[in-house]
Amino acid sequence: MKQDKTERSAISSSPLQAKFKKTRRKTALTTISTEDEWRRANGVQELNKVMSDRPTPGRSIHILTGGNVDLLAHLMWVMQFWPKVRRVFLSAWAISAVDILLCKRWLENGSIGTLELLLGDIFPSKYKKEWEKLMEMYDAGVITNIYNSAIHSKLMLIDCEDGTKIVIESSANCNMNPRIEQSCVTVSDELFKFYDVYLHGVLEDEEARYVVRKTMQTFMETKYGTEADLADDERAALLGED
Repeated sequence: MKQDKTERSAISSSPLQAKFKKTRRKTALTTISTEDEWRRANGVQELNKVMSDRPTPGRSIHILTGGNVDLLAHLMWVMQFWPKVRRVFLSAWAISAVDILLCKRWLENGSIGTLELLLGDIFPSKYKKEWEKLMEMYDAGVITNIYNSAIHSKLMLIDCEDGTKIVIESSANCNMNPRIEQSCVTVSDELFKFYDVYLHGVLEDEEARYVVRKTMQTFMETKYGTEADLADDERAALLGED
C-alpha cells in the first residue's frame, strides 16, 4: 500500500551489550514493579522524541529502536492522544507477565474496550505462568478472545474511540529485550482491515494451520531426524502432536 507521507526516525538508545541467561517465570506475577513502570514510561518518552505529534491518516512512521520500546510502549504512546480505544488485536510470538498486567489494568479501568490476543504455538508450554494468567483473565471475561497458532507476526491493530484505525508493525514482541528492533506506525482504515481479515483468517483456517505444522515437522525431521531435539511439550505445541 502506498502512503501519502513516509517518515523515518531512529531512537538513539543503544541496546544492552550484555547477554542474559534465559529463565522462565516459576511463580505468577501479581504486581508491576516501579522499575517496570519506569522502563515502559521511558519507552514512551523515547517514542515522543521522534514522533511527538498526533498521528494522522495517510502517514507512515518508521522507527529503529535500541530494544527498550516494545509493542505496548507504542500502544501507550497512542493512548496519549486517544485515552480510550474501542478494540485492540495483538498478534505476537510472546507477551511478558508485566505486559499482561498492564493490559489487565487498561481493560478493567476502561482504557481498552476489548482485547484479542493471538500468540505463538509454543507460548502455552514455554510460558506456563503467563498462559495461566491469560486464561484466568479470559475465564473472568476480562479478555475477549485469546488464541495460539503457528504464527510469528508482530502486529497491533488499534481501533480508537473516534473510529481512527492504527496499525503497528514491529519486529519486537510484547516484552523488552536488549536487541535492536524496528517498527512502523500507520494510520489507515484499509491497512487495518487487511490485517484484521488476515489475522482472523489464520484463526479460522484449520487447513492452513495444519500445513504450517506439517511443514515445520518435515523441516525438523530433515534437520534432526525423527528424534528432533525438542522437549515433549514443545513437540506437542509446535507440531500439533498429542
